[in-house]
Amino acid sequence: MEIWAIYAVGASLFWSLVNMVDKYLVSKYTNEEHSSGALVLFSSLVGVFIAFFIGIFNPGIWHIGTIDKLLLILVGFTSVAWILFYLYALEIEDVSVVVPWFLTIPAFGYIFGFIFLGESLTYYQQIGSLIIMLGLIVLSIDFKKEKVSKFKTKVVLYMLAACIIIAAQGIVFKYVAEVESFWVSSFWEYLGLGLMGLILYIFIPHYRRDFMRMNKEGGLKIFSLNALSELTTTTGDLLSKFALLLAPVTVVYLMSSFQPAFVLMLTILGTLFFPSIVNESLSYRVLVPKIIAILITIVGSFVLFM
Repeated sequence: MEIWAIYAVGASLFWSLVNMVDKYLVSKYTNEEHSSGALVLFSSLVGVFIAFFIGIFNPGIWHIGTIDKLLLILVGFTSVAWILFYLYALEIEDVSVVVPWFLTIPAFGYIFGFIFLGESLTYYQQIGSLIIMLGLIVLSIDFKKEKVSKFKTKVVLYMLAACIIIAAQGIVFKYVAEVESFWVSSFWEYLGLGLMGLILYIFIPHYRRDFMRMNKEGGLKIFSLNALSELTTTTGDLLSKFALLLAPVTVVYLMSSFQPAFVLMLTILGTLFFPSIVNESLSYRVLVPKIIAILITIVGSFVLFM
């Protein structure tokens, strides 16, 4: 297996573990009075520390054009938005339903190329995108009730917004990182993420209150989980970005298409053996449509990159 493929699959596995931790934190520490603002705040503030350590070991961080700096800082800023949309989706839906929406990212990448770069969409790209959407439509139908009629509109809107942002970020990062070094580009992106975290902490009081409450109520446990989650996220991000520098964006995204399968396996194992951590319905009428939908989206991803 090529080294970039190992990086890409490894990133998917790390992100799957993060998805499980995120769902646990959202389920345990958010409610109608306290939203996911504290979690997104913690995620963004970690960017300051990551940027600091990169800066210590890479003195060349200042040798980058002003436009490139601003673009990467903007990528960091917008990361807060997609994380927030993602956490909102986790508040109202199973993690195994939320994560497959990330497979729309390559499709949006193609659409951006078609609109802004004048690139053409191939037959396989169009068919693959449609197959992915078919799987996600099935996944967005509520099969828990006897009468299947409810469509999960909020989850769809939250995850579409998150994936559009991520797709745009991937294009910008690759554009800059191909000219500048990987670590220099990462420094400015994480700095932007950290700066946005500081802005949210200062100017949004209820985010700040929820952040303090979460750490006070959870103590060492919640802090350790947050730290572990961010470390795992960062590891996955770095593996993915290394892969992006060694292979085409779309091929790297293809390898990431296995993330929903990883998450589904983890949720099944968690529900069976660790129900206090993750607990999803394993009934036939819920699990079978979910498996079929995820398989459809993975098949769509393969067609997309043919």
